[in-house]
Amino acid sequence: MYKYENVNQPTSRKGKETFQTILNSGEKLFSKNTYPATSIEMIAEDAKLGVGTFYRYFNTKQAFFRYLVLTYHHDIRFCIAEATKNLTSREEIEKAGFKAFFTYIIKNPYAYTIIWQSLIVDKPLFIYYYTSFAEKYAIGLKAAMEKGEVTAKIDTMNLAYSLMGITNFLGLKIIAFTDHDPDEDEIDKIVDDAMQLLRKGMFTY
Repeated sequence: MYKYENVNQPTSRKGKETFQTILNSGEKLFSKNTYPATSIEMIAEDAKLGVGTFYRYFNTKQAFFRYLVLTYHHDIRFCIAEATKNLTSREEIEKAGFKAFFTYIIKNPYAYTIIWQSLIVDKPLFIYYYTSFAEKYAIGLKAAMEKGEVTAKIDTMNLAYSLMGITNFLGLKIIAFTDHDPDEDEIDKIVDDAMQLLRKGMFTY
């Protein structure tokens, strides 16, 4: 399991504000310029801070990048967990999970490009990011299969990755292929279409 390493997280209010300023500048520049093309000096300049201030919190640029990816990982899981914690049926959980993820990425538009850059920047981190999601997802799906809510004919890991693929690419449509932030009605329509696919499939026989 990955941990926040080579990161000195602040405890004071002022330190936390400075820390967040660095994060905001870094994720913006990584998204715009890519990781290799973004230097620590550029992040510090955008944040209107000295380079030494960056090193006060992050030992290296890679540690900073990893912190961002792991934070997205934690925050997305938390948002989905919060949205589904009082739900009992798998259908309700899937629907609420879709919406929670889409809502998160609209509020955090840099997450996609940075997470996917990790495939090149830090492949083990990229693998951890998605496999850990899938493993957790599969546990819930297995429980739903045992309750008879989900067909047991599909391998739980294959099903988890299939559902993650639907979520990922609908999210990509929202954040990258649409020229505006969808409102709640549009998000609900996307969620409803995804749920229609899960309920009935796409082929008629």
